[in-house]
Amino acid sequence: MRRPLVPLTLVAGVLLLGALALFGRSSELTPAPEEATVTLPPVRVAAGPDAESGLLAQTLVALLALQDVEAEVVAFSDARDTRQALERGDVEVRPGYTGEAWLETLERADPPGDPRASFEEVRSHDAQEGLLWFRPRFLEGIDEPPANATFAFVVPGPPAVDADLATVSQLASRLSARPDATLCVDPEFASRPDGLRAVLAAYSVRSDQPVLAAPPADAVRGVVAGDCIAGLTTATDGAAWAAGLRPLVDDLEVFPAFVVLPQARRDAMLERPVISGAISPMAGHLTTALLGGFNARVVAGEPLDEVATSAAAELARRAGREVPDEEA
Repeated sequence: MRRPLVPLTLVAGVLLLGALALFGRSSELTPAPEEATVTLPPVRVAAGPDAESGLLAQTLVALLALQDVEAEVVAFSDARDTRQALERGDVEVRPGYTGEAWLETLERADPPGDPRASFEEVRSHDAQEGLLWFRPRFLEGIDEPPANATFAFVVPGPPAVDADLATVSQLASRLSARPDATLCVDPEFASRPDGLRAVLAAYSVRSDQPVLAAPPADAVRGVVAGDCIAGLTTATDGAAWAAGLRPLVDDLEVFPAFVVLPQARRDAMLERPVISGAISPMAGHLTTALLGGFNARVVAGEPLDEVATSAAAELARRAGREVPDEEA
């Protein structure tokens, strides 16, 4: 299983400059100044083919709109194309995942599970290429930033018997007490030596723990139906959040970190400083739980642009900014 990437939309704003012209002789009256309007090109935001990427891109557009900057999403059919578009200057901004950059850009295996290590490595590399990752706040838990769209075991919420579980270590203890409890896990991940077996070993869980082969969508359904004590998907899976499931914290950081952050071209931000300030709330205030909840609303059928507008307003409020009533 690999986290998908998202292409984003670009945004452009309009800057009004006053132009003063003096005509005629000194004895003549000076006409009223005329204003000249300079239209700047739009800030383009790349978005990938998956729903989460599209939502993140639209949210960036909405954040720019809150600062009176026009924006548009540029959609790509392959997540890797969003990175290439950023490098070429075909877009100025995109939502990025640190774990994806580790695999695709650094071309290194085994992305670290520590969100800080994942961020610092890709940030340092891309800074040399003129591509900047926005720095997040590193706090603890799914209700604190940054958002981490990593793999995760999800469990039911109350009143389910296992709703008290919060970490994978706690799940491991529960599995030791219930050796017949089944895990719903993607078959490819379950068969890899560096997949499920490595995770179970890290958490000291028996290697013969019962496993039901189930891709993420089926894993979610399996947990809801009570066939599995926990199912493997991603921590921000909208279907899981919509079903009332919650991801367990990977307290040993076994799963690779996929920190969700805006990424932008340095030259674009130097030319348009408003970009940096407008989209920074995504880096500073987006949490795993928030993104999962926004994804759940899209899964439930809310229009993506409406969810994005709501998401941008919530992030702006958390950043201490005033938000117009219609954005609330």
